[in-house]
Amino acid sequence: MTALYRKYRPQSFDDVVGQEAIVRTLRNAIEQDAVRQAYLFAGPRGTGKTSMARILAKALNCVGTEGPTPRPDKTCHACVAIANGTSLDVVEMDAASQRGIDDIREIRERVVLQPVEGRSKVYILDEAHQLTDAAWNALLKLIEEPPPHLLFVFCTTDLVKVIPTVRSRCQTFVFQRPRLSELVTLLRRVADGEGIETQDSALSLIARSARGSFRDAVSTLDQLAAATNGSVDAQAVLQLVGAVDEDSLLRLGDMVVDRDTAGALVFIEELAEQGQDLGRLVFDLLDHLRHLLLVQHMGH
Repeated sequence: MTALYRKYRPQSFDDVVGQEAIVRTLRNAIEQDAVRQAYLFAGPRGTGKTSMARILAKALNCVGTEGPTPRPDKTCHACVAIANGTSLDVVEMDAASQRGIDDIREIRERVVLQPVEGRSKVYILDEAHQLTDAAWNALLKLIEEPPPHLLFVFCTTDLVKVIPTVRSRCQTFVFQRPRLSELVTLLRRVADGEGIETQDSALSLIARSARGSFRDAVSTLDQLAAATNGSVDAQAVLQLVGAVDEDSLLRLGDMVVDRDTAGALVFIEELAEQGQDLGRLVFDLLDHLRHLLLVQHMGH
């Protein structure tokens, strides 16, 4: 059975949530025949960097159209092969395990070959910041003077660890964590598509626990659906992920605002005795207070 996060992974630019500026820029580049040959996708884990790289590969290689298209049809054999990870022209590498000079030499030997089926050969390197300096230096010449059919997409969760000489030769996009409302909308679409019974309050708790990761949010919903026979309520979420319910956050937030230190410490102790993850409590409380400050600022 396919994991839900794989089943609902975005397959086209239209499916991407929360990265509007990046989608718009890439679409314009495709329409204007101005696609760069080296991209650097940076941002937190689970925000869609690899999915966007695959969509870009589809846009360049879709055979349902006469040339590159910002709207790949998702059904031609090239798009299906890319989605399934079986395309001969789109190669995904995990730089965490394939990070040395020998791995890069293999790439250099293969990129001179023309694409087998599509128009472009696309190399997607995940966790690119883990490549060794020697590996990066071996890639520099290819990034500077690539064959016309070659495209690199480097994906990283740690942009500062990518050496400056590479960053300066790539077009960089920084992926943002999605807004809570965007995560809830995605979770509602998944829940409805899978026949999972749930309320928005439960989805909001799942979204908050995911800390900005689409993948983690959908994976948590998948796990909860299996544990509850497809009927997910807020209590089930609280028990599984250790999230703090909204009423508790409001109560604790009021104590912080009122500077009721003693009351807050007693309440935190009660939550700890109930098995709450205090690390998550701190994160959720800070997020809650941040929202209050935003509301207050907007009110003025």
